[in-house]
Amino acid sequence: MTQLYDIEKSLGHLTGLANRLFSNLLVSRFHHAGIRMTAEQWGALLVLINMEGLSQTELAEALYLEKSSVSRLVVGLEKRGWVQRTKDTDDGRKHVLIATPDAKALAARCSEIARSVLRDAETEIAKDELVNTKQLLVKIVTNLRSCNDKTSAPSTET
Repeated sequence: MTQLYDIEKSLGHLTGLANRLFSNLLVSRFHHAGIRMTAEQWGALLVLINMEGLSQTELAEALYLEKSSVSRLVVGLEKRGWVQRTKDTDDGRKHVLIATPDAKALAARCSEIARSVLRDAETEIAKDELVNTKQLLVKIVTNLRSCNDKTSAPSTET
């Protein structure tokens, strides 16, 4: 039987698999450390800590997630006391998301765990290979963002 598509050599499959393996190991180590946090929550917290004062829509755009997914994600972060919604100082109609002091303290612990996952993933890989891989992935992300921007742009036809 002829293979239509060699999934084992597919860049999409390999990057997706690497992402799932990273996420699973990260969450496992979080749980082992007594931290009940998903990889998605960790990613959202990092964005909110680094880019404080984002709206929920801006967070969705930064994470490349659907607004409904981010809505559920933010509710979970709020329930854990990691995020607060506050009124924007420039536009009182708009709410922004702020990482709480508890979240920032927890992020310091989580960062150490995340670094340990990266160290394990990078075992026996030469530094120049890692640099090249990261550069290639940045190019791929740029290409895919460009494609997504083109397909999601409103039609100019009348």
